[in-house]
Amino acid sequence: MSGPETSTSGAEDRTEAGEAGLLYGILNEIISSPLNLALVGVISFLLYKITRSRQQPTALPPPPPEMPRLRRDFTVAELKQYDGTQPDGRVLVAVNGNVYDVTKGKNFYGPGGPYAVFGGRDASRGLATFSVTASPNDEYDDLSDLKSHEMESVREWEMQFKEKYILVGRLLKPGEQPTNYSDEDEDKDGSGEGGPSAVRKRAAAAAAAKDAVAAAVESAAEVAASKGEAESATAAADDGKDKAE
Repeated sequence: MSGPETSTSGAEDRTEAGEAGLLYGILNEIISSPLNLALVGVISFLLYKITRSRQQPTALPPPPPEMPRLRRDFTVAELKQYDGTQPDGRVLVAVNGNVYDVTKGKNFYGPGGPYAVFGGRDASRGLATFSVTASPNDEYDDLSDLKSHEMESVREWEMQFKEKYILVGRLLKPGEQPTNYSDEDEDKDGSGEGGPSAVRKRAAAAAAAKDAVAAAVESAAEVAASKGEAESATAAADDGKDKAE
């Protein structure tokens, strides 16, 4: 009975010895070669960086402070001052006669962006012709020579700008006077259901309704009092008439 057990034990010993010899051979191969040592070091460093990056999420940079809203019209020369290189970094772009604040898209329209040539300029012609190049003409462009499909492209771009960016004002034609947006701005900015202008309007309407109700009540009271006095006078006259008879 001891023969098979001894044979099995010997096979297991040989297997373990073979595995140990294989590991020793691999380790010896790595140690004996400087290139293998360098590769092991690089792999270990990469594994460490990957593990550390997963354990410690990268903190996002704080968002830039919100800039005060700008509401005015611009000439072509005035618009050029808002290409993102000025101290406040604001970027304005004109499309189809309207000027939009695209500062939140500064990565596209600001300095170094793929559409930086449109910053502080009228981008209508470039968008219509799919040409991302600076126009040498710094005068007002009425777009009168554009074809119908090109103007349709401009209008489509304008719709996208209206959805994504804040309307600042209009791009003035030569000799055109700017609009005073002080009163209009207040109405538009507060025209929402919870806006300050809407709240003031509701308060004024409520006060007017309250005054109207009070006036109606007072008028009704006066009418009632007058009617009562008339009835009293009539009754007194009737009594006097009965006594005289």
